[in-house]
Amino acid sequence: MASFSDCYGCSLCLLSCPMWLQRRDVRFSPQGYAKAMQHGATGADMDQALSACIQCGACDLLCPEQIDLSGMIAAALQQAEAPAAVADAAEPDWFAMSRTPALRQRLRADDLYIIDAVCFHAGHTLRAPHYDQLRRQTGCSMNLDLNRMAVATGIGSRAESLQAFDVNRQLEWLLLGRRFQRVIVENPADQRMLAQMTGKPVLSVSALINLPESGANRSETEHA
Repeated sequence: MASFSDCYGCSLCLLSCPMWLQRRDVRFSPQGYAKAMQHGATGADMDQALSACIQCGACDLLCPEQIDLSGMIAAALQQAEAPAAVADAAEPDWFAMSRTPALRQRLRADDLYIIDAVCFHAGHTLRAPHYDQLRRQTGCSMNLDLNRMAVATGIGSRAESLQAFDVNRQLEWLLLGRRFQRVIVENPADQRMLAQMTGKPVLSVSALINLPESGANRSETEHA
């Protein structure tokens, strides 16, 4: 697999990068990290810039050189002695939940469905067609951008905990221009802030598919 030394600065990774969209500074981007490393920078040297990355994985899919940018960032964080995002083996499989027949039956055309970006990007080739089909079948809207990447919320990320990424600003951008009456989230960690920002009912996928039939269409907000 290609490495940071293969980056020639095409800037495609910036297109769906939440960090760059907030900073508008190439140092705060996968391309900026790769170029700094080409000039001998270590993770410790890039600590400030690394702190703003929410590790959503969108950059991996846009790189024409197929550089493992997520792996590069994780290695740099390790150099900087900072914890990188690691998938929890006990964490539910959000994608598997999205494939249950009960979800298709209970999603509505006025729902905004929030895909978990990390899970989605990790298996984008196989998962994107499924979500396209789910959207067509139910009429719901989703947090997908024009590049078919999931717009990450950044909630729960290391960058949020360090106050290096503005989650409120990210959610404002995610919600801009969208019309919906209810929000359905794959990751329950997204519930509380989305409920506060939208004033709409917010349900997790697991809660929606486990609602009794009589309550499946009720508007009620649940928090993690």
